[in-house]
Amino acid sequence: MTKFWLIILRIICIIQTLIAIFLCFASLFNLLMGVGIISLLEAIAYGLIAALPILTFTIYNKNYPDRLIEGRQKKYFNRLFLINFLLIAFLFGYVFRDYRDAINISNLLASGQSGTSLVFFIPFILSCIILLFHFSILYSLFWLRSHINYNASRKQFDFEM
Repeated sequence: MTKFWLIILRIICIIQTLIAIFLCFASLFNLLMGVGIISLLEAIAYGLIAALPILTFTIYNKNYPDRLIEGRQKKYFNRLFLINFLLIAFLFGYVFRDYRDAINISNLLASGQSGTSLVFFIPFILSCIILLFHFSILYSLFWLRSHINYNASRKQFDFEM
């Protein structure tokens, strides 16, 4: 990764955090409106998805060049990374559900017209963006950690020169 990619990573993290927090609050609002207990699980999942870019900022700012990830930070990193890796299935589920809903609504409302409206595909596009950003953040965290470990292992101390 170059400096350009790290700048792009920060932009992706900011956008992903904003979208995930918005969807988390929307799920909590649905829980209060009585949609179902599944909204609580959605809110927890989106909260964990929002925590991943925050972890990326923390690691980039504190550990990036050559400081190892150790102790509680390593344990937190490993757990959050694994949970977010498992949440890929959750995000894929939303992509497929939003696509199916968009097709169904489009066919229902546009039965007399030719073609489908792009407006019905906005949730699908948003779900795809979240999934792509999630993949890029997971890969970036993997790259950051391996790069940090490499730099820390070849670091020379003053007495070794």
